[in-house]
Amino acid sequence: MLSEASGSSTSAGRRDGQRQAPSKSPAPVALPRTSEKEPPPYGAQHRQDALWEGGNDALPPLWQQYQVLDQIHYQDDALVMTSFNRPLPGVRLDDPGVLVDPECEWHISPFGRSYFVNHNTRTTSWNKPRAERPAGSLTPECIMEGHSRCIWSLAYLKASCNVMSASGDGSICQWKRDGEPVGKSWDGGGGGVQSIAVHLDDTTVVSGSIDGRLRLWNIKEGSMIGDPWEGHDAAVRCLDWSPDALEIASGSQDGTIRRWNPDTGRQIAPPIKTGHGWVHAVKYSPQADKFISGGNGPICVWSRNGKLLIEIKGHDSSVTSLCWSKDGAHIFSGSGDLTIRKWGAIDGKELVVLRGHTNYVRSLCLAPNERYIVSASHDYSIRIWDLKTNQAVGDPLLHDDQVFAVAMSPDGKCIASAGLDQKICVWSLEAALERHQGADDNNAKLKANATRRPPIRLTPRQVPQGFFDGVQNSHPPSPQPRRRPFASSWGLRPRALLARLPQPFHRSQHNADEPTELQQRPGPSTSPRRIPSIVEVPALDDKKALYVARRPETASEMAKRIKNPKWWVRVVLFICCASPSTDSDH
Repeated sequence: MLSEASGSSTSAGRRDGQRQAPSKSPAPVALPRTSEKEPPPYGAQHRQDALWEGGNDALPPLWQQYQVLDQIHYQDDALVMTSFNRPLPGVRLDDPGVLVDPECEWHISPFGRSYFVNHNTRTTSWNKPRAERPAGSLTPECIMEGHSRCIWSLAYLKASCNVMSASGDGSICQWKRDGEPVGKSWDGGGGGVQSIAVHLDDTTVVSGSIDGRLRLWNIKEGSMIGDPWEGHDAAVRCLDWSPDALEIASGSQDGTIRRWNPDTGRQIAPPIKTGHGWVHAVKYSPQADKFISGGNGPICVWSRNGKLLIEIKGHDSSVTSLCWSKDGAHIFSGSGDLTIRKWGAIDGKELVVLRGHTNYVRSLCLAPNERYIVSASHDYSIRIWDLKTNQAVGDPLLHDDQVFAVAMSPDGKCIASAGLDQKICVWSLEAALERHQGADDNNAKLKANATRRPPIRLTPRQVPQGFFDGVQNSHPPSPQPRRRPFASSWGLRPRALLARLPQPFHRSQHNADEPTELQQRPGPSTSPRRIPSIVEVPALDDKKALYVARRPETASEMAKRIKNPKWWVRVVLFICCASPSTDSDH
């Protein structure tokens, strides 16, 4: 959980729920570095007294302390990193696995500056570890730079597809699709801007800042409309216009949702105490008859008049982002438990769980065709998910630091993302899908090649001299004279007739102990003369492999064969019996 603060620590008034006076955008404050040119060396991470002003009893410079429900958080505002452990030299400040490099640790020097320990290289550095970008990974179509602190929120204008960004430096900027800024940045004087929401007709945008106030802006003029709207007691973290544009909902770190009349800037109903601790997300349904909220605890579904309808339970950590399907039947949520989930909006039934991120899922957006949902995470990545297969599409799109916001262009062609690296990256959805399809095609080919049985190719081999020594030579039968028609054989003697019958009518007279040479069975032929096919057999290293011994016929098999003769045996017997006998036959 991260917060944008305007001072070095949270005041007692803020912790007690009292409003804090608005302040100008915080200018970067230089930390004392006179005695710290290099971070403490590797191996020096042991408990010792703090040397910053106030020592162990005070927070380091540019740190703040705040409480969400019963949990105290400590945040380094220079890096916008939060720890559950009080910052003291020698105390590890990150939870294992939170940093993008699991072999790194977050510590603080005796003079109050955060540094990082790398156990792989046994070194230390002031610089936060970055994700390794694989060779050939997809790069942004455009990178927009100009903010001096992290970027908390993004929104697209429908008509122009320009991008609007809100930053911890207190400014709001508009950018063309090619990255060129539109006019000057806007600064309302309320400190870091954590959320923006654009009117449906692109004429106005509402912003929420860390001073707890909302501001309405004329997009064309780049100027604020009227005075700030007051009501929240802490930073405004989320905003949404109702689809009918009649009201705006805001969620705050004070745990409440407030609804505003955009024409007057006044609240139209009492605040809703959500029980979320911090309200990270609020979204109206497309039908404008209800809205949802997320934070600590369950997702809450509220009627338009603020009545709690259902609570949706299932996430194991704070809900940080929400969106609706166009028909209002489904809700999508992103959470600190690293998952994206799909729910039934009526009964709150969990339908799908998407897993793949390795840190907080911070922001979600649904493609206009609702085929894909895009997520941004503290693991430095953006992921595209196919809602038909419920699988991630392609490789993650990578930033240099944690990603806080993601938005889809109205035409569904581009994805804008931003976060701690102070850059807005614009990605081509089409390029990401094409790369994924290409990878799938290659994988399919590889899989097919891996599972396909290779063809048997007989390669002629040189037969060694003397290989067939001792093997009885056999030659193909010589061509025989053309047979006379079968009818003319009636006058022949039976034995002569049998001699002219085709080979299948003769039973081979082999000794059971003699080997039988393997031959290919001839296929059907219309020719009256059968010429055996010549079969090329690759040379084998063992000449015995060319032969197989015939199994001796048992007495039972012989009796069965005599009792049930084949049809051709019957024909032969009939011919023999019907033939006229002569003296020479006796």
